[in-house]
Amino acid sequence: MTPPDDTREEALLRAQLHRLVDDVEPRGDALPKLLAAARRRRSPRRPLFLAAGAAVAATAVFLVALLSLPSNRTEPASVQPNSYLAVPGRGVIAAFDVVSGRQVREVATIDGEPAEALATDRERIYAIVATGPHRRIVEISADGGQRVVTEALLHSPVLAAGGGHVAYLDGPAVVVRGGAERRLPLPRGERVLDLALASDGRLAVLTTREGSQAGLIRIVAPDAVSLTEQPGIAAAGACGPLAIAWSGQELAALRPTDCGSGRARVTTLDSRSGEQIGAGAPFDTGPFDGEDVQLSVDRLGRFLISVAGQRQWLVDGSDVRALPPACAPAGQCAVVPATFWG
Repeated sequence: MTPPDDTREEALLRAQLHRLVDDVEPRGDALPKLLAAARRRRSPRRPLFLAAGAAVAATAVFLVALLSLPSNRTEPASVQPNSYLAVPGRGVIAAFDVVSGRQVREVATIDGEPAEALATDRERIYAIVATGPHRRIVEISADGGQRVVTEALLHSPVLAAGGGHVAYLDGPAVVVRGGAERRLPLPRGERVLDLALASDGRLAVLTTREGSQAGLIRIVAPDAVSLTEQPGIAAAGACGPLAIAWSGQELAALRPTDCGSGRARVTTLDSRSGEQIGAGAPFDTGPFDGEDVQLSVDRLGRFLISVAGQRQWLVDGSDVRALPPACAPAGQCAVVPATFWG
């Protein structure tokens, strides 16, 4: 119970206070301020919420400013996981979607006649281009820059790239460039059908003899100075491979199922022993010359078989799919074999 004297003193104090404020009009924002002050006293986490809100706002402003900045970078000719390269017109190299055949974009424009052969090494692209009576090899880098690797070549559409090297046929020798140049003379009576460079610098050379359909694959070490330092891998059967490509550490070969059958398969060979590891599913190709076809492989292990004259197939394990021709939006279609980006 409150003592009587205390109650009397409290009542007198209240009366005096009322007399002091009877003529005072409160400000219009007095109540909201009082409520806000009360909330601040009841919420000790308010400073944390304010800091978090400020951080979110600052991040949003930064992202908007970053996206609004202009980009000065040149679009690189980078590796595309589901596209290949083809030559749909004079001096034009373009990327095409594997499945639809739609042109994705033009990758490069080169002065001269249409490219006669294409090869890739990761983001680098190599093309053999005619200029008058001679040919030159042009390298296109990831930033779009171009340089001439060599010129005054004899007519030959054989070209390969890999492991920082480029290989091509120049008269009676296979030339490998990338660091020191190596010229590897061809054995007498042999002609080159195809070349393939592995990521470790090994060179595979597919040759045949005049008047023969049998083939021989020569594996050349990165420091070899001759094509005959190691015995060649003789292809079984009367009809040898038509094209070769490295698939990891093994060698893939496109070969007919029978001579003149119009059917082929992609087989996998052990690069040391030459033994066949995988037979590959056969598919109809129709007749074509070994010099008119290119075999390439992408990072997913799929094979692209491209024949001059707009015939193409995608081999993905046991699944073989015919692909549409590589044609630009204006209607020009590629007439030389296409290649996967390496």
